[in-house]
Order: sequence, then C-alpha cells, then structure tokens
Amino acid sequence: MALTWALFNVAPSYLVDKWPAANPFAYMIGGLTGIEYAFWMAVGGGNQLVDKMIAGKNVKMLTNTLVTTPEVFLQSKKELKSVADIKGLKIRSTGDDGEILTKMGASVIFLPGGEIYQAVQRGVIDALQLSTPAVDWTFAIHEVAKFQYLSPVRQPNDPTWVFVSPKKWAELPDDLKKIVEEVHYGHGYRWYARLTQLDLQALEKQKAYGVKVAPIPKDIEDEMIRLAKTLYDEKSAKDALYGEVVKSQRAFMDQYRAAWPRL
Repeated sequence: MALTWALFNVAPSYLVDKWPAANPFAYMIGGLTGIEYAFWMAVGGGNQLVDKMIAGKNVKMLTNTLVTTPEVFLQSKKELKSVADIKGLKIRSTGDDGEILTKMGASVIFLPGGEIYQAVQRGVIDALQLSTPAVDWTFAIHEVAKFQYLSPVRQPNDPTWVFVSPKKWAELPDDLKKIVEEVHYGHGYRWYARLTQLDLQALEKQKAYGVKVAPIPKDIEDEMIRLAKTLYDEKSAKDALYGEVVKSQRAFMDQYRAAWPRL
C-alpha cells in the first residue's frame, strides 16, 4: 500500500502565508539548538502545538527531527570588532534576522543565493547570512569575504517538516505507520550527525584558504538576543498562538539548560 506525501521538505518559515504562527517554529534567535528543538518537538509539546496550528487543514505532520546545525552568524568583507561595526554595514539578510540587523543600524538587502557572490565581489553588500558552514563553502563566498563569524545565536537550527495526507495515512496498516515514523525519526539524527561532519570539514577548508574564522564579538551576540526578545514579545502580544509557541520554547529551553547547564 503506497503512502502519498502531501508535502515534503518544507521549512516552517515558508508557511507563514498559511499560518502566521509558523515563523517561531522555524527557529528563534537565541533559542533552541537543533537537538533541543527536536527534543521539544518530540516530548516538549512542540508537535501538539503544530497539530493545533494546522487543525482543520487536510495535512498531518510527522514528529519532527529533521533539523540543521547552526548557521554562520555572518560572513563579511570587513572585520567586526564590536556592535558599532554593524551600523552602516550592507548585509544580505531576511526574516527576523533582517529586522534585528536593521534595528542594529545595518542596511539590510535581500538577494537570492545565486546572486550573493557577485554582490559581495562588486561591493553591493559588505556581509551576509546564508546558511551553515558546509553550505556556505559550496557558494565559494570564501573567495570574496575573508571573515567568517560563528555563533549559534542568529539561527540555531533550520527545521524541515514532513506532511502526509491524512486520508492516505489512515489507510496504512499500523505496522507500516510505525515503520514510517521510526525511519523518519531516526533519519533526523543521522542527518544532523552528517551535517555536523560536513560543517567541521568546511571550517577547516575555510581556514586553509585564509579566511579568518572566529566567534562573533559577544556584544554583537548579546545585542541581537536583547532585540530579538523584544521582537518576539511584541509579536506574541499580537497573536495568541504565536505567543504560545514562543512561551513553550522558552520554558523548555530554560528547563533543559538548568538541568544540564554545560551542554
């Protein structure tokens, strides 16, 4: 018996036109890491909140463990020493990141991934956020931007949701449902491990090429976290479900990190 997929490989941030509360499901600046997010979805109430959000729609979501490693904070042509260096910087960004960087004084420009290399080369932008170290390496940004700043804060992870047709799912025998769920669940952790390996390899390639790889200055990181908290609070006040998602993630993160503060 075949299982018909309704949607596949959909990042929550691409679903805000259907569900405005989908955005904090994608990631929260200064929020849950990829592994923490997977745990929150599975046992911290995340999956139930997704079900609440998509209620009444003809889709079912499988419990999510498909997440990425943290994205690069910024790749830059210019050295960044403090939060003052963000002001006036022309940065390729979008979403919550773009809103926060704008508040920090940057001139935010959105460009498709394929246009970034030439934009940096020609001085259209000074810096950019794109993806993980492994993905950024494939775009050859190291050839035109000699500083790569790392931090798990700007985008701690990027989840992918898998939806199935409820009708087709109901037609599956229980044993096949269990197989699909377990394979999907296990693949998420294997995928995360593979991405970690690729990121570590990419960072060594960056260094060998001559790129200066370093943590983002702490005051830049702290200011982004501070402004993001205000942004999420403001949006939570306007949308009850959005606020419920934010509150749930914050509570899980506090509980998890209080138990294992060195992780």
